[in-house]
Amino acid sequence: MIFPQNFENKIGFDVIRKKIKANCKVDSARTLADDISFSTDADYIDQRLCETEEMISIYRLKDDYPVKEYPDINNCTSKLKVKGAFLQLNDLINIRIVLEQSKSLIAFFKKDDKNSFPVLKKKVQDLIFPKYLHDMLSSILSKNGTIKDNASPKLKEIRKNLNDSQNNLTKSLNNILSKFRNSGWVSRDLSATMVNGRLVLPIESTFKRKVDGLVHDESASGKTSYIEQREVVNLNNTIRELELEESREIQKILAEITEEFRHYEEELSKVSYLVSEFDLIRAKAVFSASIDAIKPGIDKNPILEIDRARHPLLYLSFKKDKKEVIPISFKLDNDYRILLISGPNAGGKSVSLKTTALISYMFQCGLPVPVGGTSVMGIFENIFIDIGDQQSLENDLSTYSSHLTNMKHFLKNANNKTLILIDEFGSGTDPVIGGTIAESILEELNDKKVYGVITTHYSNLKILASNTPGIQNAAMLIDQNKMEPTFILETGIPGSSYAIEIAQRTGLPQSIIDKTKEKAGSDQTNMDKFLRRVLRDKKYWERKLQQIRQQEKKLEEIIDKNVEELESLKKRKKQILDSAKKESEQLLADVNKNIENTIRKIKESNADKETTKKARKDIENYKQEFKQTSSDENDEIARKYEHYKKKQEEKAAKRKEREKENSKELEFVKIDEQKINIGSKVRLKGQEVVGEVTDMGEKNAVVSFGNMYTSVPMQNLEKVSETDFKKQTKTGSGLHFNYNEKVINFKPYIDVRGERVEDALKMITDLVDEAIMLDFKELKVLHGKGNGILRRHIRDYLRSIPQIDRCYDEDIRFGGGGITIVKLK
Repeated sequence: MIFPQNFENKIGFDVIRKKIKANCKVDSARTLADDISFSTDADYIDQRLCETEEMISIYRLKDDYPVKEYPDINNCTSKLKVKGAFLQLNDLINIRIVLEQSKSLIAFFKKDDKNSFPVLKKKVQDLIFPKYLHDMLSSILSKNGTIKDNASPKLKEIRKNLNDSQNNLTKSLNNILSKFRNSGWVSRDLSATMVNGRLVLPIESTFKRKVDGLVHDESASGKTSYIEQREVVNLNNTIRELELEESREIQKILAEITEEFRHYEEELSKVSYLVSEFDLIRAKAVFSASIDAIKPGIDKNPILEIDRARHPLLYLSFKKDKKEVIPISFKLDNDYRILLISGPNAGGKSVSLKTTALISYMFQCGLPVPVGGTSVMGIFENIFIDIGDQQSLENDLSTYSSHLTNMKHFLKNANNKTLILIDEFGSGTDPVIGGTIAESILEELNDKKVYGVITTHYSNLKILASNTPGIQNAAMLIDQNKMEPTFILETGIPGSSYAIEIAQRTGLPQSIIDKTKEKAGSDQTNMDKFLRRVLRDKKYWERKLQQIRQQEKKLEEIIDKNVEELESLKKRKKQILDSAKKESEQLLADVNKNIENTIRKIKESNADKETTKKARKDIENYKQEFKQTSSDENDEIARKYEHYKKKQEEKAAKRKEREKENSKELEFVKIDEQKINIGSKVRLKGQEVVGEVTDMGEKNAVVSFGNMYTSVPMQNLEKVSETDFKKQTKTGSGLHFNYNEKVINFKPYIDVRGERVEDALKMITDLVDEAIMLDFKELKVLHGKGNGILRRHIRDYLRSIPQIDRCYDEDIRFGGGGITIVKLK
């Protein structure tokens, strides 16, 4: 269910429908476009999205797809259902055009050997093409759309007689005309002409009475009379009779064909529908391509994971002016089902809300949406909106009353599969009472487990969102130096209206500003300051958290490597011990054998003392050699194991030392005011930019410039007084605005086709550096295919950069091996 009745007009979908209809080639496809509607069937939505997605690829990559204007034959198929109604020549021509279009579609997808477009191909393969009808039409219709002479034997005879009679008439008129020209009755530049279906001669009116014949007409000036010479009257009569006979025979042929076609009315209707449906699919694909829309991931549960969504109509408008829409990203799931957006007026709250409403409705109508590739969209049973002024004089409703009427509908009909979108929640009445009612309604909607996006200025709603599970704050950011909106949506924090600051910037008298602050009270003004501080600190700690995560990842890799090495050492130790045991057993057997041989020799030879002593020495040498071999193997294992154990003990000691340092109580120490410390106000040497030191190392300091944190060498900083700092901050350095401007203007793609390898790598280096600085996670490098040399050098270089996770080919539909997708860590 969607609500209210004018839902599509409210969100702008009616404009999108008109644009799709404008891309259609036939009226029947435009009729199908009128039937595009909201669906809760995930399989149906997926089918429609797959069809359009494949057609987008065809539109971008295939020049031989059959596209042309063709007629609507629904009227023709309707005639076949009515007994006694007959198809006319123009109907047959139109049917032939549609059959040829369907035949071209079948031929196009038949060439798809790689099955690149499986969904559309199956759609065509399910059609039974009426070849018999197509062959019949080809046999009786000429290429220029007339009935062929051999359509019937009688027609052939009639046309032969008609042709002979026309030749005789032309011959007679030429003779008469030549005679009249010699007499001066006919101008040299005039010839026989057709009037009222009769071939006549243009005679000068002054000589008309000298001509024996019938006057059929005269020129507007009266100077020329059109006379049918008596000699040719019978020939004209014969021609007219033959033409009537020809018409009767054609009608007879059309009647016979109509009877034949009646048996195939259903097949013709299916062909007509298929051709119209493919026309609509192409129209949707052309529109989708114009807004860079894609098929998002589909989840059968109610969920929204929106990545870089853009308002389709705003995107088209900006595209004409070569401007870019700032995308929005957010997530609605079981943890945070409702997003409460706050921020300054004209900061983009309503645009974010309408973007969500429009792309959600488009998605459930089976249309691709302009979002990033990681977006996932779920299925909602209901979508309710409360947007804009809805006061009604007829129903005696004020703006606020209409809002409450909508809220009544929401509370009555919403469930855990409902998406609600409310703009300026609680406005239109007394702020205190309106805010309290809005808070109560929001609590009730949250209890119903609904999903939604809501915009507001009310602080009590922001506080409720901060303290209530299931609701999350979000802010539309503003450039605090310029007091201008950035149109960037940041989730997780409440936004400030910046009403006082904007009032100051617009030039309102300072006395009014001071009175406003006094009347508003310190709680309200302090809250706005607190929100701004939270926003600034959040950026800093997010960056710190990212660094910690990267270090943890490296630490995990080192631990895994060490564990793997230890396991390898254990395995090696076991192998060595097993081998040593076998060798020792063999050696022992050899020693025993040697001893036995020695004893035997002594006994046999009655050896003297010297011989016995030598035999004992040989046995002792065997014993020492065995001990040395075993000792060397064991020493190698022991050394490696002791080394690893020592390293682990050192790491554990350092970790304990850090924990001990962190657990120490704070100590107050005396600091040198002349030196730079944490909290000092500083500026970059040789520049006017000022900031505050938030952290220090041995050689570098972390400095906050507005909302941007950066590490700067201590030698490049100089201390400034509090007065100079406040003066510079008040005038505004513009650094924060420049950072946001970089984020807005950054293009995550580059075209290096035709560049030398060195130049291309330099361009890519600059792109990657800027992407890392601005925290972009995906880049595209267009290098073309060619011989693959440039692609190979680029890939090798990218893999050498630690901050890059992986790189791979673009989807075949969007460039394949000619484009490299780069994923950053």
